[in-house]
Amino acid sequence: MILLEEYLSECEELFKENLYEDLNPLKLKSGIIGNAKHIDYDERPSFSGLKEYIQKFISYYINIDKLERSRVLKRIKNGLDLTDKLRDRFLLYSEEELSFFLDKKIEKNVPLKYLKGLGERRAKQFSDQDIRKPADLIWRFPRVYKDKRKIQRTSEIIADEEILLKIKLENFVLKRIKGLTIITALGTDNYGQILLKWFNQEYIYKTLNRTDEFIVYGTPKENNFGPYEFNSPEIMVFDENFQKEIEPVYSLFAGMTNKRMINIIKKNQGLILSEQNIFSQEIMEKRNLLEKRHSIYSMHFPKSFFESKKALKTLSFEELYLFEIVILNRKRIFKEKSVGISKKNDNDLIKKFMNGLPFKLTGDQKKAFEEIKEDLDLEKPMNRLIQGDVGSGKTVVAEMAIIYNFCAGYQSAMMVPTSILAMQQYKKMKKNLQNIGINVQLLIGNMKKSEQNEIKKKIRIGEIDLVIGTHALISDDVEFKDLGLVVVDEQHRFGVKQRETLKKKGQFPDILVMSATPIPRTLALTAYGDLDVTSIKEMPKGRQPVRTNVLIDSRRDQLYKLMRDEVRRGHQAFIIYPLVEESEKIDLKAATKEYEYLRNEVFDDLKLGLIHGRMKDSEKDEIMDKFKRNDINVLVSTTVVEVGIDIPNATMMVIEHPERFGLAQLHQLRGRIGRSSIKSYCFLIIDNRTSEEAADRLRKFASTSDGFKVAEFDLELRGPGEFMGVRQHGLPDFKVADIVRDKDLLFQAIEDAEELLKNDPDLKEHEAIVEEIKERFGDSIDLIEVG
Repeated sequence: MILLEEYLSECEELFKENLYEDLNPLKLKSGIIGNAKHIDYDERPSFSGLKEYIQKFISYYINIDKLERSRVLKRIKNGLDLTDKLRDRFLLYSEEELSFFLDKKIEKNVPLKYLKGLGERRAKQFSDQDIRKPADLIWRFPRVYKDKRKIQRTSEIIADEEILLKIKLENFVLKRIKGLTIITALGTDNYGQILLKWFNQEYIYKTLNRTDEFIVYGTPKENNFGPYEFNSPEIMVFDENFQKEIEPVYSLFAGMTNKRMINIIKKNQGLILSEQNIFSQEIMEKRNLLEKRHSIYSMHFPKSFFESKKALKTLSFEELYLFEIVILNRKRIFKEKSVGISKKNDNDLIKKFMNGLPFKLTGDQKKAFEEIKEDLDLEKPMNRLIQGDVGSGKTVVAEMAIIYNFCAGYQSAMMVPTSILAMQQYKKMKKNLQNIGINVQLLIGNMKKSEQNEIKKKIRIGEIDLVIGTHALISDDVEFKDLGLVVVDEQHRFGVKQRETLKKKGQFPDILVMSATPIPRTLALTAYGDLDVTSIKEMPKGRQPVRTNVLIDSRRDQLYKLMRDEVRRGHQAFIIYPLVEESEKIDLKAATKEYEYLRNEVFDDLKLGLIHGRMKDSEKDEIMDKFKRNDINVLVSTTVVEVGIDIPNATMMVIEHPERFGLAQLHQLRGRIGRSSIKSYCFLIIDNRTSEEAADRLRKFASTSDGFKVAEFDLELRGPGEFMGVRQHGLPDFKVADIVRDKDLLFQAIEDAEELLKNDPDLKEHEAIVEEIKERFGDSIDLIEVG
């Protein structure tokens, strides 16, 4: 027997195969008619009339092998529509069915303890699991489902795949061994035998007998000495109480079983009637959505997987739609109501700066500055994110923005996450900007107090045009005479509040945030949806992509020979380690210990240096200066060199234990080399302890040098929260939506949210949407005058 859902999926595959691959009407006809004979028409009581529908469906294809090609193709295309119609008719709950299940409304404003099956003690348990109000209960959806719709034969068993069987027991026995109770049973369905085992579940023994038929659900394991073995399967007598269904499986906690959780949800499913649909009929039809109450019920107790997927799509779309309304509305209000200062000027310092550069700007760099200049010219504050691949030249664009701001008579502040990066940016920008009259200064926490006070004084009276610093910039005693531009480098290392604190040190300053890591489009549209985004994808001319290789540890001698050859050519190299000190928990080589070994045993004829995060800033600065001057051939380092380090002469990087890094971090590290026209090489060292999964991930990373592709892959692997600490960047914990899985829905949600706000910018005609936003996101999102 096959399920109707399986039959329709097989028909759909046949239609697509004939339409897009190999046209074979006879094979199509055979598949449609032959598979229909095995449909389980008794799968559900609501399948009355199904046979008649299937007969009509079959009759449409009975003579398809005798038709001319054009008519065959038309019927195949129609077949895709017909399968969708059959799914909608039989695989979704009807209004009558939903009315039967949801017959009595329960108000969602009652205290949790008054819900059926809860009480004071259990309500406390639920509250500890973030189920604090009745609405939370119905929005706590199953994590997976068990498909108990199709009873199969033992001859159809596939090892490690869950299966539902109907058997009789030939024998069963209970044994006690060293305090362990073991029940063993042998079952058959006349097509084969299975072995069943339960451990410390003595109550099951009382339910077993040799006369009744039993339903068994579990995961079979291969047994070298006999039939497939099931450990702790579900078992129940096959009688009128058994019903074929898709059973929800919930995340549980101490004292809560899945069966009990299902009963609690069912007793309180009337809460679903308190939910309101927010979509117009037009959007529901356009996006092929279910009604909201239908969706919530079907997430818990779906009639089919087709229905649960459609329900998930509906609720995910709704969540993204509401979020985008907030983001787009916030962006609109910011642009409409924010007062800014136009920086428009005709000073030719920009041209002088560009003419002095030792390279030509790329088209993307020019375009990026034009977008920034347009923002600066407006009497509205700029709120822009500039992102680009490693080495694409974001810093030069930021320097041009700083020059333009200076020409308008305003100060600039640049905040970076680490003192080593602050020092690097300071030296670079001082060299580039001081010859055109811009006074650049550094402000970091480990400077002498007297030195800090002197710089703060000069900032206050306007003698400093650009100050580059770390968190020290947001200290209460840092005051600007006329702060016009705030640049935040490596923005994902700072929270929203830190950026806002710096912003408040000026009167309507323009904001430019720079991403050290390319941000996938979906994340840019959510976590940074209220920012205008500029992307720099074009690399400077002459740059060669870094060749990346995953190398087994046993080839280390060859690797060191290659490194020595690179140094003899006058080039330099990095060796990167993930930790500074030995760890008892994980087997990693510490940078300090390995540095001594490399210096004394491997490269005793070369000049090696060591840099790590626990060194004083002055020590780190000295090491980096030596490396820049090529007084150090090989730099052994931790991730302190991850961003902002620019050594064009470095052509080789070896990364030890690369599986310990995220892909975005690996890409940043790799970006420290390949910053000239010289060929560069990056080697990721693995050994026999590296898992196959980790090795595959590293090979995928090695296959591309495109940071945007790396970012997309990294986002898929780690999810948005881990990808860049999104919790502090305005992205809420979505209940159902997933911006990786639902990226197509996200773009649709943006389109529909834009249309809504164009017609009703203040949401005066959509109170239900305003209320839903408040209830859904609460304090986790700044509504800013929505409604």
